[in-house]
Amino acid sequence: MNEQSPRGNSKKKRGWLFYLSVLFLISLMAGLGGLWSIYRHYSQDLPTLDDLAHYRPSLVTRVFARDYQLLGEFYIQRRQFVPFEEIPEKLVLALLAIEDWKFYQHHGIDPVGMFRAALANIRAGRKVQGASTITQQVARTFLLTGIKTWERKIKEIILSLRIEQRFSKDEIIELYLNQVLLGSGSYGVGAASRIYFNRDVSELSLGQMALLAGLPQAPNRYNPWRRPERARKRQIKVLNRMEAVGIITPQEAQEAKEAPFGLARPPKPLEQVAPHFLEHVRRTIQTEWGSRQLYRGGLDVYTTLDPNLQRAAQKAVRDGLVALDRRHGYRGALAHLDQLGPESLRVWLAANPEKITSPSGYLYGLVTEIPDGKQAIVQLAKDNQSVVLPFAGVEWARPRLEGNDKKPGAKLQSIHEALRVGDIVLLEPPGEERDSYQLAQEPEAEAALVSLDPHTGQVLAMVGGYDFASSEFNRATQSKRQPGSAFKPFLYAAGLDATYSPVSKIDDSPLPISYRDPVTGELKVWRAENYEKKFYGPTTLRTGLAHSRNLVTIRLVKSLGISNVVPFLEKFGLRIPKFRQDLSLSLGSVGFTPLEMTSAYAVFANGGKLVEPVYIARVQDRFGRTVHRHKGGDCLLCHQEPQDSTTTVDRETRKIALFGSRVLDPTTAYQTTNLLKGVVQHGTGRRAKKLRRPLAGKTGTTNDLRDAWFMGFSPSLVTAVWVGMDDSTPLGYRETGATAALPIWIDVMRAGLKDRSVADFPVPEGIHLEAVNHETGEAVAAGEKKWVMEAFKEGQKPNSAKKGGTSQNIQDLVDELYD
Repeated sequence: MNEQSPRGNSKKKRGWLFYLSVLFLISLMAGLGGLWSIYRHYSQDLPTLDDLAHYRPSLVTRVFARDYQLLGEFYIQRRQFVPFEEIPEKLVLALLAIEDWKFYQHHGIDPVGMFRAALANIRAGRKVQGASTITQQVARTFLLTGIKTWERKIKEIILSLRIEQRFSKDEIIELYLNQVLLGSGSYGVGAASRIYFNRDVSELSLGQMALLAGLPQAPNRYNPWRRPERARKRQIKVLNRMEAVGIITPQEAQEAKEAPFGLARPPKPLEQVAPHFLEHVRRTIQTEWGSRQLYRGGLDVYTTLDPNLQRAAQKAVRDGLVALDRRHGYRGALAHLDQLGPESLRVWLAANPEKITSPSGYLYGLVTEIPDGKQAIVQLAKDNQSVVLPFAGVEWARPRLEGNDKKPGAKLQSIHEALRVGDIVLLEPPGEERDSYQLAQEPEAEAALVSLDPHTGQVLAMVGGYDFASSEFNRATQSKRQPGSAFKPFLYAAGLDATYSPVSKIDDSPLPISYRDPVTGELKVWRAENYEKKFYGPTTLRTGLAHSRNLVTIRLVKSLGISNVVPFLEKFGLRIPKFRQDLSLSLGSVGFTPLEMTSAYAVFANGGKLVEPVYIARVQDRFGRTVHRHKGGDCLLCHQEPQDSTTTVDRETRKIALFGSRVLDPTTAYQTTNLLKGVVQHGTGRRAKKLRRPLAGKTGTTNDLRDAWFMGFSPSLVTAVWVGMDDSTPLGYRETGATAALPIWIDVMRAGLKDRSVADFPVPEGIHLEAVNHETGEAVAAGEKKWVMEAFKEGQKPNSAKKGGTSQNIQDLVDELYD
């Protein structure tokens, strides 16, 4: 009677199950209610997914030279966007294998993985395993902050669920692989492929893909450049995981583990070849497109720069300034140590840690011994090595005499006259032209250079100063300096465009000019003079320009009238301030930049057209669409021409705009050019004759030798060179345009023309050539030596005719001229 009945027992069991079920349902409802409350609370302030839907990653803006070499890059984050379909499948699978293998199965979060990671971290007492899915990492990277809190984690989970609802898996992985930080300043697999392997992502090997896939966890810790052992261990872990899940075979995994990384740094941009030009392009893009497009827009900017000519220009400027500096002697040691010992140089370096190499690459050193006056022993700061400095390397270092003319003293007879033991000096190391060290010093003077194509306006080379690292100021585009006599060709062109001919004579004699001082109101007298301090009487325009006769130019301008000359000058893009519109214009008293002068001289070279200087030929956006093409850009830089649906009239308008606008009659342009050829043949620019080409140009020197210019051109290239001091102090004894600027110009033009055929300036219709005496402008007789082929417009002729003046064959004369 004590046994329980099966039914009773059954009722009792059903009673316990009932209570447990009720308790579970109550707990579940409470839990769901709590979860719903949490969801509602943290969903209120969540960011929208619009940033992901309209994803425009911060990309690198790249600047290219005309031959497509990379000049430089501008960016906040170094990233190159790669569409999902262009990412290798094995790279995607490698990343999923090590980061989130269930990515294509879960819905944004992996609860099982989260529970497993929590247990592992509890057992270890620290974080040893993560559980964030790729979707969660996308939510965190794009939409949330990096601060680790429970609140952020909850928001991350909610956002991940929303992301999975709105975007496909491929879209999510595309976002991740283009945004993830992979070390060495690279963001995304596209940039990382270039940074680590100098390859496109499509060219990566299996081992390289595995290496990249292992980087997101800790890019710095596994950086293959700095920590190759750790990088190899991480790569092996990725390969093992890929093998375990069946992505690759054991043989493939083993081969990838044994293969070298294949690290290869991308070639350095040419930014050091043309730093001032690159900075000018940067400023232009920032002004016209804005900072966001410049640093985040991923633009490809194709410029007009010729890297080969630019290298020659940089070298010519440096060589020219060094030569100028040495012509005026040695300024002395940089410092002097009175007490020498084994640690003297080390102690000095501790106080001057940057004094290892100079901006020009010269080496700092300490003179430790001068044994016989014919050589010195110098201890280099770079490596403490002692080197021999021979007398031949110091011979140039004559002491500089006192005074503003910077004259050098007598030639050295011994090293003792220039150096003392304990001197801190600069040495130029041996090179291709010399096998021994040479005493050096950084130049004081600065220079600027611009070379452009006179027909298209494309800037082919630009040097803004001696050293960009020392001074970013671009003297080619930002410094307005008086051009002196280099300004005279525009005034002579005004005369030729009026009533004068090349053989017209103007009196070169004193001309006192009264004027009222604009500050004091006092009446003063200006007595201009020539550089030679002499006067030469009646002088032809040709001779006046060739030898820079100041009084000839002043009388020419006075006869034309300032009111007529100023509008004429403005046709060349040369703006004259009101307070400078007087006879001082005759001597180049108004400041212009070298770029402005180059553009203006191009009018003579191209036959009378003003072309706008072009730096940027074409710009493409991040999608490869051409969004800007300069009207004067080189079509070789354009992959396709614009669709030509224009009318004939439209085409003619576009043609005129493309190649500049006519501002000068072609006959006047040719006459001026012909006179400037005389400057090279017989005048202040005759050193350029060594190039043995038809060339035209003009020197320029301002008062007290403060500015030195040479402006010159061939039919296909025009170049400006300016040399001077930033503070406008004198350059030094006899540093005229012919001495300081012309040698630089010659070196650049030699490089720029070496692969071009020899061609003379084309003679336009309306010009006839006659042989005349280059000093008198009179027709020459057969056998006369002082002659030149003068260019005359219709109705013009030599000053007087001599019998036999045209009996000599003109071709023979031309052959003799260029012989």
